[in-house]
Amino acid sequence: MPKFESAEQLYATLGATWRKAFEQEAIATRFKTLGIYVHFVIHEPEGELWLMPDATVHEGAWDQTPDRPVIRMEMKGDIAHRFWMDKLNVPMATAKGDIKAKGPVSKIFSLLPVIKPAKKFFPDIAKANGVSLEV
Repeated sequence: MPKFESAEQLYATLGATWRKAFEQEAIATRFKTLGIYVHFVIHEPEGELWLMPDATVHEGAWDQTPDRPVIRMEMKGDIAHRFWMDKLNVPMATAKGDIKAKGPVSKIFSLLPVIKPAKKFFPDIAKANGVSLEV
């Protein structure tokens, strides 16, 4: 059974995790310096999250044409869950095709250290939204 039972639960959990992360000045500032959009495409359940260059979050499809580079990360919900629980080797998952990444490689690698401190928010937010913490 998938870790996220619905797109609503996915958005309530991942969207809230990003919003909480961007409330932290250090994380928001580091993200803004990247000057990019990040587009997460999640399967099982189906959903999309956009991280905007101004450190805001858009849940769902977005029909605008970005004016800056876009990093696109595509994965199953269970892979996203493992990532946020800090139980995923990102280079290995990418090599195996569990994560499909597109965009400027240097920006992709620059994103990972920005995300790392945000992982501490995920377990409490996941638990509050009824998402299992088991990996």
